[in-house]
Order: sequence, then structure tokens, then C-alpha cells
Amino acid sequence: ETELVFRSSFNFIPERYPLDYGLMDWLRRNGFEIGVHGLKHDGKLFLGYNEFQRRAHRINAYLKEFGAVGFRAPLTHRQPQWMQKLDIVYDASFFDTDPFEPISGGTMTIWPFFLGRFVELPYTLVQDYSLMKILEEKSDRIWLEKTDFIRDHCGMALINTHPDYLVQTEYWSIYESFLKAQALRGDCWSTL
Repeated sequence: ETELVFRSSFNFIPERYPLDYGLMDWLRRNGFEIGVHGLKHDGKLFLGYNEFQRRAHRINAYLKEFGAVGFRAPLTHRQPQWMQKLDIVYDASFFDTDPFEPISGGTMTIWPFFLGRFVELPYTLVQDYSLMKILEEKSDRIWLEKTDFIRDHCGMALINTHPDYLVQTEYWSIYESFLKAQALRGDCWSTL
């Protein structure tokens, strides 16, 4: 990403994996963003309102500790009314449309929008897991076709990828090919 002048938001799960604060510092110094990705990634964040409130309090503490303003819910589970308890500027837990998610459907928009007190940035490109594992795509064709559609409608292309999938050479090559194609376009604005 650095070579192609892209910068991502890296969302960390605070209470499941060891946190590498050195890596977080390196990412920030190099223009990347740090976000919070739920609390435990155990599928229980939205199990009930009382549990969510308990976890939201801890999530807010991690947001402050990390200097983060963005949030992404694990498994794209979401409850927009409850999420108003989070001290965030933006959320990226919703998608425009994705039939492969646990809660399918979507926002049906390729543009950011206000969702209560924060901005929702819907991811508009199919996640890497869905593209590579479920659809068994061997190229970035679907991402490229969708970015053409998004460009034609002046929308926002946002992709959700996972480092544990992209370590596999064949998956990394698809992602790298997509980034190279985007870098050559010249008709888009790349921002965090």
C-alpha cells in the first residue's frame, strides 16, 4: 500500500489478540489509521442491550487509548440505535449490499451518510473472504467492475480486507493487482 500511495485503517480487536503497540505506532507514523474492531470478536457484542452497554464502555476506553475515531463491528453485526453509545466519528460496519453476511441486505447506498451522531462509511466492495473463499474468484475482476460502477455514480469505494487472508500468496496477488489498477486510474481520490 505504501508503495502505491494508499493508506488504510487498521482495526484492532482489543481483548482477543495481544495488542502490538509498536505496530500501531509504526502505522500511525506512516500515515495509516488505527480503529477499533469490536471488543472480543466473539459474536456477542449485540447479544443484549445490557451486555452491549458494558462492552461499549470498554470499547470507548480503547478508542481513547488508541487515539481512534473509527469503529467496525465484528462479523458486520450491528444495531444502529445502540451504537450511538460509542464515542466515534465514523463507523464502517454496514455495507451497501452483501448477500453473504450474517445479517444480509445493506444500506443500498454507495455514499457515506449520517447515522445519528456519527458518519456511516458503508463498505461497497465485497470483502476479501467473500470474494476469494465463497465466490472462489481468482482475480480482482469483481472489485474492478464495482469500482467502475461507483466511479460512474460518484460514490465511495471502500473495501474490507483481513491480514490473515492476505498472507496467502494467491490472495495477496489479487489485492495487489486491485491496488495497482486503482493507482493507475487517476480518476479517484484516495483517503482514509
